[in-house]
Amino acid sequence: MALKFALAGAAVAVLVQTSVYADGRTADTQSKSQPSPCSADALCVGDSEAFPTLASALAVAREGDTIEIVAATYRETAKITAPNVTLRGIGGRPHFDCAGMRISDDKACLLLAADGITLDNLEISGAKIPDRLGANGACVRNEPNLNFTLKRILCHGSQDGVLSAAGTILIEDSEFFDNGWTGLTHNVYFGGNCSVTVRRSVFRDARVGQEFKSRCFATDISDSTFRSRKGSRDLDIPDGGETTVYRSTIEKTRSAVDREIIGFTPESCAHPGDMVLKDVRIVNSRPAAKIVNFNRCVGHPIILEDVTFEGIKPKLVGFIKSEHGAN
Repeated sequence: MALKFALAGAAVAVLVQTSVYADGRTADTQSKSQPSPCSADALCVGDSEAFPTLASALAVAREGDTIEIVAATYRETAKITAPNVTLRGIGGRPHFDCAGMRISDDKACLLLAADGITLDNLEISGAKIPDRLGANGACVRNEPNLNFTLKRILCHGSQDGVLSAAGTILIEDSEFFDNGWTGLTHNVYFGGNCSVTVRRSVFRDARVGQEFKSRCFATDISDSTFRSRKGSRDLDIPDGGETTVYRSTIEKTRSAVDREIIGFTPESCAHPGDMVLKDVRIVNSRPAAKIVNFNRCVGHPIILEDVTFEGIKPKLVGFIKSEHGAN
């Protein structure tokens, strides 16, 4: 429908279009000279789009919807409650900047409160909560036992990057840095009865905590990079579990606080299993650096297969087996 208004004596035509979705939901948007960049079947978030904010799109989102978010900076924090929803950035990478905001449920900038949510091509930063609430605000956090996927995520400048409570987790093509502000927060932390798969991702430069901490019964990493410049362990696997690291680079720099590059079972053997590093490059400039198997899972080694060391070779402590030319 077209509406005409008089403005300063001139007739100005303003066209309001109504987007009608397959299930009858509607959203009005002012017309633009260019067509919407969003897919026809997506809920479109952006200036002059059907939904000006993520919150307005989530208010009508239903199971299985795709929400496409036009690249811009959004001063928003959100709780996502519809299952199997995908939030995808388009036209660049939209940035959810939560700095100075009270984050959702005092937990996360983007809080995943339904199963099967996918976040794709988003930048997230600034999640912080006060000490009295735990000082563990996260870029992304799931409610217990909910599965989720992160693709092309850039997460930084938060107390925690990812803080998960069980579930099946997939992370691809993502980067996490400048998170982990205390000894109890980390670049990423996976807890509870979980399984995590990581592909082609980077975990670097935590302020204090671990670059990557997994309490999962299964941790599968490939084609990824871990670098500790200021913080603690590159890889912390405190409770054991079947752990594999393939075709990846692990770096410990001279300025890192913690000497341990890898810590396997430092706390318990909740999940008996081996840790296998295959085709892994370990770069170290930290004097007295170590790779440590704390041997709490008796009979379960760290296995180094075709692992190469550059710089200062770290000390290998505990039950560690070298195979196929580890050097």
